[in-house]
Amino acid sequence: MRKLKYAVIGVGGVGKSHLNAAMDLEEYEIVAVADVNEEFGKMAAEQYKAKWYKDYNKMLEKEELDVVSICTPHFLHSKMSIDTLNAGVNVLVEKPMAIRVSEADEMINVAKKNSVTLGVVFQHRFDPEVQYSRNMVANEELGELYYTSLFYGCYRTQPYYRTASWRGTWKYEGGGVLINQAIHYIDSFQWIIGVRPRRLVSLIDTLLHEIEVEDVASVSIEYENGVKGFIYISSYYYPGKEAIEIQGNKGILKIENGNINVITYSPSLRDSIFDFSDGKWGRPPETSKKEIILEEPRFKGHKAVLYDFARAIIEEREPMVSGEEGRKSVEIVNAIIMSGVTGRFVSFPIDVQEYDNVYNKLVEARKIIREGV
Repeated sequence: MRKLKYAVIGVGGVGKSHLNAAMDLEEYEIVAVADVNEEFGKMAAEQYKAKWYKDYNKMLEKEELDVVSICTPHFLHSKMSIDTLNAGVNVLVEKPMAIRVSEADEMINVAKKNSVTLGVVFQHRFDPEVQYSRNMVANEELGELYYTSLFYGCYRTQPYYRTASWRGTWKYEGGGVLINQAIHYIDSFQWIIGVRPRRLVSLIDTLLHEIEVEDVASVSIEYENGVKGFIYISSYYYPGKEAIEIQGNKGILKIENGNINVITYSPSLRDSIFDFSDGKWGRPPETSKKEIILEEPRFKGHKAVLYDFARAIIEEREPMVSGEEGRKSVEIVNAIIMSGVTGRFVSFPIDVQEYDNVYNKLVEARKIIREGV
């Protein structure tokens, strides 16, 4: 089997996870790394027996590459991906694929124009509990959906935002907890549900940290099938919690910190409301609860993502998270921010130009503007 010639742009952080995963997979041959930091770049080049470039464009000119991972700060994802795609190289870009939907759309169009593959890193889609839940909803084992919720709370100290100048800024990070930490779970959440949002309304604020961007968001969301849902996100919830609940007329699915519990209804909720067998109020359904124990997958985390991306190229298919799939969470994040800033409902698909205008004013103001954008 011919190995895919592989390179990483940005090796100072998550890029190491990509390189470690590629080194363990027979589908890849690491040939180059690019990083403006000479110390990081040369260290990675020595460790992975690759060539270091300070300028990634020179790397694209001189190396015959099959795959490049983009592992740089958010504001560089779009430009670096487009440059690489225009060089005829397949791109695997870290989350978020872009700061704005308009950038994501350009990336998708450039990939199509050059007949190359664009993939986005959302490693939690490969988690067994996420895949199990997606299949359960898709197979209608919960019946007709009625309710969804996502709770994501993490904790970031103020010094965390001082570790890099791009953190906590509208211009360079594109948002706060929504686009950096929570976007993983927003992606899993919307993928499990499998129904496009119709509209949402949100409240966003900065309550704990001294940063430009939001550290909390509270969202009411409605889907195309009429289902109502709720999203709560913050970066000051300690010690941390990730929870998804999806309720249908046949039962409720709960995922919390990686554990799955399913409560089933007998009879279904719809059948129960017409049950007047006690002669007065009727009876609620009986419930049974079980914890789902799942087998460990062959690959997890970034290794699962890189393996899937390599097989997608070799087999000439779409990766698990294509550019179009990666765009969905960016659109939801953009919609939450736009609603929180303007104080009104935002419908899907969002008005891309309107969000760009909102975003540009946030960059200029360097703080959350709650009204009148």
